[in-house]
Amino acid sequence: MNIPWKGNKPGTPNNSKPNVWLRILYWGLVVSAIWFAYLNIQPYEKAVAFLSSKTLNSAFLYIISAIPIINGIAALIAKGITWILGAILWSVIQIIEVLPLVLYNHDQFMENMISSADSRAKYALKDTDDPTLRMLKRTYNHLPTSVVSNLEILKIFTYTIDFLICITVYSPVESGKFSDFFFVLATGQWGKLDYGNLALALVTLFAIEVIISLIIWVGKLNTAIAQASKS
Repeated sequence: MNIPWKGNKPGTPNNSKPNVWLRILYWGLVVSAIWFAYLNIQPYEKAVAFLSSKTLNSAFLYIISAIPIINGIAALIAKGITWILGAILWSVIQIIEVLPLVLYNHDQFMENMISSADSRAKYALKDTDDPTLRMLKRTYNHLPTSVVSNLEILKIFTYTIDFLICITVYSPVESGKFSDFFFVLATGQWGKLDYGNLALALVTLFAIEVIISLIIWVGKLNTAIAQASKS
C-alpha cells in the first residue's frame, strides 16, 4: 500500500491539481477514521463495563460508592480503565478484520506468498507414517497459504463477536434480546426493528473497513498518477 505525499517535481504543473485533491481526500479519510474509531470504541467500553460489573464484588462496590470524594475518584479511574480496555479490545478486533484487506492490497506480500507457495517443496504422505508425522507433513505442505486462510477464519470469528457486541449495545429491538431480534427477522415484522440502532451497529461493524479501503484506493491512484507522469 503506497501513500507517499511528496511534492511535485518542478515542471509538472499538470499533476498539481490531482495531487492536491488526493492529498485533501487522504487526510479527510484519516480524520474520518480517527473520528469513527473514537465513536466505535464506545460499544466495547460498555461491553467491558458490563463484564467488569459481573466479576467485581457487589459489596465492595457498595462500600466504595458510599464513601464521599473517594467514590468520585474511583468512578473516574474506573471510567478511564474501562475506556482503555475497550479501546484495546476494539483495536484487536479491528486489526484482525482489516489485516486481510491490507495484505491483499500489498503487492510485495502477495508476490512473496505466491512465489513461496509455488517453489516450496512438498512432503509425500506415506501409509507407514506415524499419525503425528502425517499431521506435521500436512501442516508444512499447506504453508504459507494456510497462514492467510487461518486469518480468514479468524476474521469470520471476530466479525461474529463484533456483531454480537454491536447488537447488544445498539439493540435493534426494544427487548434487547437476541432471540427477539432473530424472531422479528424470521417472521418479517420489519416495523418492530429500531433502524437507528441497526444503522449504528452497521457503522460500528464496517465504517473503519470502508475507510481503510478508500485510503488504499487513494494510495494506488496516487501511485498510478505518479507513474503516468514519468512516462
